[in-house]
Amino acid sequence: MFKCIGRLLIVTISLAACSTFNQSSKIDWSYGVGSNVDQIWTAKVEFYRNDKLIGGSRINGLGPSTSSSSISDKLYYWAGGGGVPLGGIAIPDQALVEIVSFYDRKRYRIKVDLPKNLADQMKKKYLIDGNMDERSWLYFGFAPGGYYEVLLKGNRLLVKPDVLILRGIAQEVTDDWYDKKFPIGISQYKTTIDNFNKKYGELYKKHPIPTGMEWAPIMDAYRAKQPKTDQHPIK
Repeated sequence: MFKCIGRLLIVTISLAACSTFNQSSKIDWSYGVGSNVDQIWTAKVEFYRNDKLIGGSRINGLGPSTSSSSISDKLYYWAGGGGVPLGGIAIPDQALVEIVSFYDRKRYRIKVDLPKNLADQMKKKYLIDGNMDERSWLYFGFAPGGYYEVLLKGNRLLVKPDVLILRGIAQEVTDDWYDKKFPIGISQYKTTIDNFNKKYGELYKKHPIPTGMEWAPIMDAYRAKQPKTDQHPIK
């Protein structure tokens, strides 16, 4: 349940927000992409406002990997995905995220509409044991079978529960020219996926994991067990 998981390489390209955006929508916020019992490669993240690209990054790196105990003991929770601040741009109304799932050996993409009151949700502060926190961490979680959730998490992991914004099944990307030339798992990412399978393949066979929308009630139950610390909002 750590906010930051090591990546092989992080290359961030921030794009300046258009001067016509409402300045009040600019706050300190961050985003992350993570998983639960999978290992993913985050290929692309883009943020839009009024149908215009306003920022994003090409992370080009490994996200969280699973662990033996997570598989065998069914410890299903969203991990990793922190540490990419984007306070210099306006709050987006759309996001595009593309990842490669090593468990599925597939590339997935989502383009989602974000809530109109997202900025208000991010700005709201809470006092927790004398410490301030706010849900300004926009998190994109991907699970095997293409399941995804978009969440708001506490910037300091103090305010809970996490807030579910969206969920669904990501689109499998089948028209990527590079994937056609260098198939995932056969030539592209081959060494990393082979190592992933050597480490966890037998465990997955022994302890089958959920897939697709089977994840929805599982992740709902996880959030329901989180402590409710958002009892003292600061107006």
